[in-house]
Amino acid sequence: MRTTSPGRHSRGLGRFGLIAFVFAASLALTMVASAASSGVRLSSTGPANEGPYPYQYPASGSVQVGSGKTISGGRCSSGTPQFASPYAVPCIAKFAGNNGGATYDGVTSKQIVLTTRMFPTTANLQLAEAEAEAAGVAIPQVSLQVGEVFIKYFNKVFDLYGRQVVIKTLNTQANSTAEALGQGQAQACADAATISTQLHSFAEDGLYGGGTGPFSQCAANDHLVEFNGDPYYDEGTFQSLNPYVWSLTQDCTRLSSNEAEVVAKMLIGKKAIYAGEAALQSQTRKFGSYFPNVPAYITCAKNFEKLAETKYHLPLGDFVDYTYSPDIATFSQSAQQAIVQFKAEGVTTVIIGSDPYSAGLLTKAAEAQDYYPEWFLEGTALTDEDQSVQAFDDPTEVDNHLFGMSELSPPTETTGPDSLAGKLYKKLTGHTIPKGTDGGYATLVYIFDALQAAGPDLTPGNLARGLHALPNLGAPLYQYGNWSWNSNPAGKAGGGDHTAGTDARFVWWDSGGVSKINGKPGTYVVAFGGKRFSLGQWPKALPPMFTSG
Repeated sequence: MRTTSPGRHSRGLGRFGLIAFVFAASLALTMVASAASSGVRLSSTGPANEGPYPYQYPASGSVQVGSGKTISGGRCSSGTPQFASPYAVPCIAKFAGNNGGATYDGVTSKQIVLTTRMFPTTANLQLAEAEAEAAGVAIPQVSLQVGEVFIKYFNKVFDLYGRQVVIKTLNTQANSTAEALGQGQAQACADAATISTQLHSFAEDGLYGGGTGPFSQCAANDHLVEFNGDPYYDEGTFQSLNPYVWSLTQDCTRLSSNEAEVVAKMLIGKKAIYAGEAALQSQTRKFGSYFPNVPAYITCAKNFEKLAETKYHLPLGDFVDYTYSPDIATFSQSAQQAIVQFKAEGVTTVIIGSDPYSAGLLTKAAEAQDYYPEWFLEGTALTDEDQSVQAFDDPTEVDNHLFGMSELSPPTETTGPDSLAGKLYKKLTGHTIPKGTDGGYATLVYIFDALQAAGPDLTPGNLARGLHALPNLGAPLYQYGNWSWNSNPAGKAGGGDHTAGTDARFVWWDSGGVSKINGKPGTYVVAFGGKRFSLGQWPKALPPMFTSG
């Protein structure tokens, strides 16, 4: 039997969104949504009564794919994206037919209305913003300005069948922390109703954390699309809300499956040679995981346990778990209590499944206890960014001891002048993109991809069919990872999914290196030549780490 304590739960995963609310516009605050919505449901062969994958792309209308000229005048041929981006959908010839007019709420013959939900400032959010600024992340206003440049451009190069995207803003009175704790359902539902019936929107875009768990549930109940809802929730929750709730962020069903494979192949049953004290280095690894107390992640814990026991035959007694409340006011106390628990139970390897701020508090608490374990990275909530570890009060705690999985690419590939967003911003404005932002580039490309994939008859059902019909996107560099909506979380082709990400890299922390993103000491080094791995592809042994080579 594995070790548990009062207030603790079985093994859980997930990328926590309170700090990430500011760190990344596409992430949201988190809480489980469990009730089923009406409408088309996703099965292993696709939405009910629609036959097996793949669907037609675009999902509706007579549209010429891979030939002719695009709406922006570019030549369209097989394999050519709609605009010069590895994440753009396959190109189509300029649509010249009847788009059907008002095909759904928030859709007219000329417009597709989306709404951005913005939270008011709270003490928690102020602290999150301060942490983000310290890490070099641009303030939301700057990201909004950059995003407006991209929206204007995408309205020209994507074919929305005679329509243009218009984005409205709802300044909600909801409390972001309350929704992270699963509270505030009434206000979340009031917001969903306002967006749907008063602002007459097709979707909430999720650009700035509006798609919390409570809101995603309400959106689905109101038949409103949520483009970035339920971040890191299990795929089962997404299926229950089909076809309304989607996300770029990898679902925790897939995350937990990847982690089980990595732990089984590289770590379990071996000595903790990268711990910072001899007593731990001589011990066979025993794991302590630290993650938010969110029920959706507990579902993924069960997925991990099932794989561990039945597929990899792992001894679950080697795992000790500690969950923390997603309320910044309690973060420090939780971190201290977790470290006391881990040290007392002989944990050699701490799995970081938290936000970056909590990770820093955790390492600080460990140093205060003269405790130096291995630190294994899940790559959650941008803990896999250089700035996050640089902001730790005492980075020496993780020197030569921090390694693991990372969904992200090096930050120079997603922000800064050489990123996809930076190059496009320079092309469109003649100016260098502001530091610490991609202007929501990835989220906006994905939204426009989905709208084009739906075809002229824009409905949530056709949007689902269009996304599931898309090929994998992101090659050859996969700056935002490999995007795929046409394989299930177990990696089976043709199963369908509601989240884009499928893969991760392996990294280790080099305290002596210099970050390319900000020129400061400390940076993540990619292992295995930077190769990204999906399920079934992970190597069987740890790579060489903590070397200058």
